Amino acid sequence: MENDISAETPARVNFRNPTLLGLAASALLTVLVIVGSRNLENFDSALFGYTIASIVAFGAIVFRYAVWLQRPATRTYFKRGLQLFFQKRKFARNAAQAAKTLATNLVEQRFIFKRSKTRWLMHGLIMWGCILAALITFPLVFGWVHFKLEGDMGYRPYLFGFPAGPALEGRNITAWLMFHGLDISAVLVIAGCAIAIHRRLKDRGAIAQQQFLLDFVPHMLLLAISVSGLMLTASSLWFDGYMYAFISLSHQALVIMTLFFLPFGKLFHIVQRPASVGVELYQKHSQEMSQAVCPRCHSVFAGQMWIDDLKKVVNKLGYDYRMENGQTLQDYCPRCKRIMRGLAYAAIADRSDKVFAGTRGNIE
Repeated sequence: MENDISAETPARVNFRNPTLLGLAASALLTVLVIVGSRNLENFDSALFGYTIASIVAFGAIVFRYAVWLQRPATRTYFKRGLQLFFQKRKFARNAAQAAKTLATNLVEQRFIFKRSKTRWLMHGLIMWGCILAALITFPLVFGWVHFKLEGDMGYRPYLFGFPAGPALEGRNITAWLMFHGLDISAVLVIAGCAIAIHRRLKDRGAIAQQQFLLDFVPHMLLLAISVSGLMLTASSLWFDGYMYAFISLSHQALVIMTLFFLPFGKLFHIVQRPASVGVELYQKHSQEMSQAVCPRCHSVFAGQMWIDDLKKVVNKLGYDYRMENGQTLQDYCPRCKRIMRGLAYAAIADRSDKVFAGTRGNIE
């Protein structure tokens, strides 16, 4: 294998465009908060801290996502996924396939169910608990949803300042579920995090790979938020508001801390995971196109488009796998690559033995 200095060196990360995108995203969300709350008419000033943290976190998420897309492999998958998805003749089919992938991989999470039913339950509890909490919390924090007491009729929900349904009587089961939605989500998250922490304390495979900051801190933050949220409900319902102000400030600090941790910790995979739709679309389409043939054993082993993209990615990463015959290592099937690697190691060992023998003969 030749070592060519002319191979393309890895591209440096460009922070300028991601920074501008992040600032634009924060500005856009700020405008949506002002407009959606009717010029802050329906905005609750007690939730100001949550709002500022959400705006900053949203900009940071967009920034991190833009930086992530600069990686050669990620950028290739992203561009190819969009290119294949918006094919005119196959758009309907691609849309149906994407919807199926969303349903199986993101909603049902079958890929986790195949590995372990316990992990599937754990992920499901945490995911749906967080989704439920987000669907309730963010519209309320941004002033997009609010409630008005209308005499004896109950509380009427308003969406962007417009009535969104009939008034809900306080003792109605629908009203109870709506007003205690965050409590329900907290119970789901606590159960999921309990399973996750138990697994990381008992499973040897998880213990060998886990890191405190990446694996324990996210679960601890989610647990702290859920427990403090339940404490707020308990304080207001059963303890006449005892220590409510302190619990409220503690809960707010935990939520803000988690929002700031979201773009740069393990929880960022929540934002990354939907990109798997494009990856699966790319893989299936590459199987339907022309296939690459191994020049050594003449077997078909992968889509030619995938091999060509792989060569570009490897080149952008600064690796040169070109061989003396003008081909690259990526042109060969996995089996032949293992054989060629073994033969190369054997040749090196044989040359080393000959050199050692010659040196020994000269000494004698």
